[in-house]
This record gives sequence, C-alpha cells and structure tokens, in this order.
Amino acid sequence: MRLAPRFSVAAVSHVGRRQNNEDFHRVLRLEVPQGNLLLLAVADGMGGMEAGEWASKVAIEALSQAVAAYAEHLRTGRPAVGLLRVMEKAFQLAQKRVEKEAQKPGRKGMGTTLTAFLYADWLKEGVVGHIGDSRAYHLVRGGLRRLTEDHSWVAERLKEGILTPAEAERHPYRNVLTRALGLPEARFDLKTVHLAPGEGVLLATDGLYGLLPEEEWVLGKDLQASLERLLSEALRRGGDDNITAVALRVE
Repeated sequence: MRLAPRFSVAAVSHVGRRQNNEDFHRVLRLEVPQGNLLLLAVADGMGGMEAGEWASKVAIEALSQAVAAYAEHLRTGRPAVGLLRVMEKAFQLAQKRVEKEAQKPGRKGMGTTLTAFLYADWLKEGVVGHIGDSRAYHLVRGGLRRLTEDHSWVAERLKEGILTPAEAERHPYRNVLTRALGLPEARFDLKTVHLAPGEGVLLATDGLYGLLPEEEWVLGKDLQASLERLLSEALRRGGDDNITAVALRVE
C-alpha cells in the first residue's frame, strides 16, 4: 500500500496596485508508479498589459505539458529520464512557445521570467530551473538560502562590484532583465536540490522580495498561512507590483 504524500504546498498571488496581474503560477502534483511528481512554477511577464500576462501563462502551460508528458512516460513503464534533462527540455519548449506567440499582432517583444522546481518524492530531490529575476529559495532549518541568481543588469553590476547593494536596491535599471524567455538565445540555469525532512523550496516574483527583504521572511509550520502573512506585509508596504509566491515543504 502506498503511503500518503508527506509534503505540504502553498501558493499566493495578488495583482497589487497594478491594473493587470502579469504574474502566473502553478502547483501541479502528478501520481506515477514510483511516487509523486510535483511541479512548482512562477513567471513574471513583460511586454505590456496583455502581452505580459500571455507570456507568463504560455511559459507555464508549456512547462506543465512537458512535465505531464514525463509523468505519462513513467506510467508506461519506460526507463526514467534524469530530472535535469526533463527540466531542460521543458524550458526549451517554453522558450519556443513564447517566441512563437511573440510573432502575433499585439504581442511583439513579449517575454517572461520563469522559475520552477520539479520534485520527485521517491528520489528526495528535485531540480530548479531559472531564467530572469524571479527567485528560488531552499527552506532549511533556521531560515532560507537563495538558490538562484538574478539575470538583470543591476545584478551583473553588483557582481562586478560596480554597484553597492544599497545602490542596486534603488537603481532605475533594477528591473531591466539580461535574460528572459522570449529573448533571443535565452539561457537558463539548472540546479539539483536535495530535500531532507523538514526542508522545502519557495519560489517568488520580485513583487515580494522587492518590498519585503528576504531576511524578514518567517515561514512557520502552516505554509499557506505563512505565505499569506508575507503577502499582507508586502501589500502594507506599498504593493506597487504583482506579488506571487509558491512553496513546498517535505514533512
């Protein structure tokens, strides 16, 4: 008899003070013979009102389709493929879909960030895929550790030592991306993450960490309540951008 899944998931999203919500997110659980396959993803679209909304949705729909195809692959008893390769192919599909949609009238130049976590509970590990300036964090005992680097003009200048953290925080180019799905030759990062009991992963768009510094984040036993508290505090501090976060914790 298969044991009940021993993990919890949570998600929040809010339009903030914006007119449209260009963020899109997904939490997807798929049962396979080996156990449970979970996909968490956040995307922050760019390129204008409808174009930004469409780009983030197209990217996550493509990602979900690729992961669902892998789950079906496992159900048919065919040999398992490494999670890194699955995530790589999923991001490649998302890039192709966004590029194709960007050729349509009214959507030219659209693009999106995409940060995702694909977790196989029978392996007790997963893979983070990332492009843009949304972020992934490893939830560990006593706090969290960032897993991704921002692909932005300001982040690059900060890494080079040209800007200080204080200057980067208020720089007028802080939202200018150097990498995003939809841009030519989009390059994304992949990283394997092992989750011990009690650990997890949190994904967030810049609407959250831009208003509420990550050192102030507190995630209690109730993940959903914790994310809702973070969202409420970000809104209290202005909420001038769309705010989205999703999280997974192994119990």
